[in-house]
Amino acid sequence: MHTKWHSSCLGIVEKIGSQFPQPQAMLVVHSTYASTINLRDSYGRLHSIVTKENAFHPASLLLNAPEGVFLLKAREICVGSMACVHEDGLFFDCGLWVSFLGAKRVPPSDESAPNVSALPQAILLRRELILDSFQKKKNTSLQYIHTTRSTEIEPLFAPRFYATIEDLSHHIRKQDISQSIESIQSLVGFGPGSTPSGDDFLCGLLLSWCMYPDKESPYHRFTMELVTLLSMLLKDHKHITTDISRMFLLLACDGLFSSSLLVLARSWDSREADNRQYREALTVLSEVGHSSGLDAAYGMVYGLVQTTLCVARKEVS
Repeated sequence: MHTKWHSSCLGIVEKIGSQFPQPQAMLVVHSTYASTINLRDSYGRLHSIVTKENAFHPASLLLNAPEGVFLLKAREICVGSMACVHEDGLFFDCGLWVSFLGAKRVPPSDESAPNVSALPQAILLRRELILDSFQKKKNTSLQYIHTTRSTEIEPLFAPRFYATIEDLSHHIRKQDISQSIESIQSLVGFGPGSTPSGDDFLCGLLLSWCMYPDKESPYHRFTMELVTLLSMLLKDHKHITTDISRMFLLLACDGLFSSSLLVLARSWDSREADNRQYREALTVLSEVGHSSGLDAAYGMVYGLVQTTLCVARKEVS
């Protein structure tokens, strides 16, 4: 296997996500894209090989490989191909492999949400406006400051989404568990693409709940109960959304998030007048899919702002 190291090696892994399978696990290729290979394990869970830092997540490998070389060699890897995890690499049945030489597994603590403090209303408003400007520049279907405009994708998509999240916020303020999870379920799988916008938004929303500092409060216990119910829903109904989106949602339910989304979360406590760190994080997220990154940012910012408003109104203990 190692006699033709250079010709058979796709690249060297820089880091391994905490949830990527341990050695001796057998994987099956689920799907292939220009910079990503997705694999399924024996439990039906999805994992990824990614070549872009902004795509790295807890169930992935970050591969250092020239794009042209990766594209050329990865053509030999077909959907349904088998791969086995070893101590020194991941080996495909077609003869290709990726090297774990020097790679280290990222601890879950580095993939978890930071605790953040409440921000003054003026800073919150400025952050909302900055996010909206990024969304409008990218012309995403969902925008923080929205109108009832129709989209070419689905004329009623955006209005239905906005109505659903308003209902969800209302039910959370009232701590109505059944109505809240019903609204969340309406967002799962909602929208087009391999990761529907409703799912991307939910990943960001779950991140905002994990960022709430008072872990003993009734509010935190209520949102964590919603997370548990969502996790059960995803496990019981495997086809409720796309396989790739389900992977990210299940990771979020476990309190684990992609590196690009965590950069945004860690920038939240910054009090810089120009919001430089926050802008830089949004710039990275704007490059994730057409709108996936910004939809997730929308969920995080929306969740943090709603929590602040609820606390200010003393609607959340």
